[in-house]
Formats: sequence, structure tokens, C-alpha cells
Amino acid sequence: MKTIWLTLLISLCTIGLGTYFITQPTTSKEATPSTLRVGVLPDQNPETLHDRYDALLEQLSAKTGLDTKLVIPSDYDALIEMFRDGELELAYFGGLTFVKAHIFYDAEPLVMRDEDTRFTSWIIVKGTNTSHVLSDFKGKKFSFGSKLSTSGHLMPRYFLQQEKQIIAERYFSEVHYSGTHDKAAYQVRDGTVDLGAVNSEIVRDMVQDGRLKENDLRVLWETPPYPNYVWTVPANLDQTIKTQLRNAFLGFNMNDAVDGKVLADLNSEGFLPAGTKDFLILEEVALSLGLLDQSTK
Repeated sequence: MKTIWLTLLISLCTIGLGTYFITQPTTSKEATPSTLRVGVLPDQNPETLHDRYDALLEQLSAKTGLDTKLVIPSDYDALIEMFRDGELELAYFGGLTFVKAHIFYDAEPLVMRDEDTRFTSWIIVKGTNTSHVLSDFKGKKFSFGSKLSTSGHLMPRYFLQQEKQIIAERYFSEVHYSGTHDKAAYQVRDGTVDLGAVNSEIVRDMVQDGRLKENDLRVLWETPPYPNYVWTVPANLDQTIKTQLRNAFLGFNMNDAVDGKVLADLNSEGFLPAGTKDFLILEEVALSLGLLDQSTK
């Protein structure tokens, strides 16, 4: 399996000249906002998202001198649409939503957590289920997360095909899209579906904060690692603000009490500069699965 993934990694990284990244929209006049509207993926319930991001926004405001506002769109499509329409100055995209926003709407990657260079998805089953191999679930009910989710759809679908030779719609009796990772986890726990693809980090958090009990779910299979989340800005955002934001993220220090809380809320030990090359692999996978078109639907 490692050999297959390494071969894929090397081959895809050499295809860069043939990717969509070679054509970009024309940027407009620099924007100098007084308030940073920060859009995040609606991958959990709004209360959980505020708990996760409020401390970050407070510190970004302190470090840049700009007011901040958390924006939680109705779904993944809406986040891309708001970015397209100039309604966000900073957006937290997953890998696939970033690729689409970059190709079609000139999104620029800013920073990513160290953890996002090696993200994984889980295929989960109910804790009381005694089966331990995917072949036991042929003909059962399966759920992805959002269609635009990297960890809840794109990469689980890809790895199911590449590693297990499973095309979901042919293998399972029903294939659903829950829309969010927490809903997918609850669907499996409650028996609405027999197994589901989820963001491994979010399910860990749900167990830690009590939304799930330790024995509610069990990991049937973990995917190989892949790049995922990235903080992104519009190309026409004022360069000084871009620099302030990048420096603010890169300056978060685990040993500082305030910064440490921000990083803990984000399940991070720190940030790294991000570039478009980090996501070429996801672009190629999305192209191979027919998931890259200008429509967000």
C-alpha cells in the first residue's frame, strides 16, 4: 500500500504543468477592509464552531488591529460562493474546496497546520458491530459527509477505489451524504447507516468533549495520509494585511498561555506557510473522480 501511494505521489507531482493551476482569473484592485470576515467550513454544528474559532479571531484582531467576524455558511457550496462574491477576507477551506476556489476564484493559500500535511479519514462502524473487514459490509448502507468534503468524501472515495477496489455505489446498497462529519458519526451510532466516512480529528474531538461515548463507534479502516485544510485569502486582499495575517498565524506559540489556547482549540501545535503545490495531488484526484467543475453544486 505504501508503495502504491508513494508511486502516486511522485507521479502526480510531475504533472503540474497539465493542471488547472496554470490559468488564473485577473485580480482586481487591492481591498483594504476594516473588518475581516472569516468564513469556515460548516462541518459541525454552529455552537461547536464558535467554541473552536472564537479565541483565534480575538487574537487575529489583536495582532492585526482589524475587527473580525466569524461567518458560518449554510453548507460547503455556500462557503465557496461567499468567497467568489467577495464576502470573505479569510476563509478556512478543506483541500477540495480550496482547489475549486483557487482554480475558479483566485484564492491564495496562506498557512496550514502541521497536522494538515498528513491528514486521514476513518471508515467507522457502530461500536457493537463485530465485523472487522470491509468485505463484511457489502450490500450495507454507507454515508459520506459533504460531497465537497476532502476528508468526508473525496479521499475516502478515492482510497476505497484504489486500496480496496470498492466503488461505493456498486458495493453498498445505499450511499448517503450527511452534509457534516458529526451528523455522519451520529448516523452510524444510531444505526441509520451501517458505516460511514468521517474526519478522524472531528470524531476524536466528539469523544473527548462528550458528544460521543468511547464505545459508540469503532474505526474499521483508516486511509493513508493526504494534505487537507488551509487558511486562504483573496488574491486582491491588501498585501500588508496578508503579511499581518500570515505572521499572526506563524507566530502562535504553544508556550504562551493565550496562543496556547488558540492552538489547543484548533488541535494544532503550530502553522506552516502553505502553497498551491501542496494541493496538486488533491486536484488530480478530484479530476480523476469528476469532481472539478465550475459549478459548486
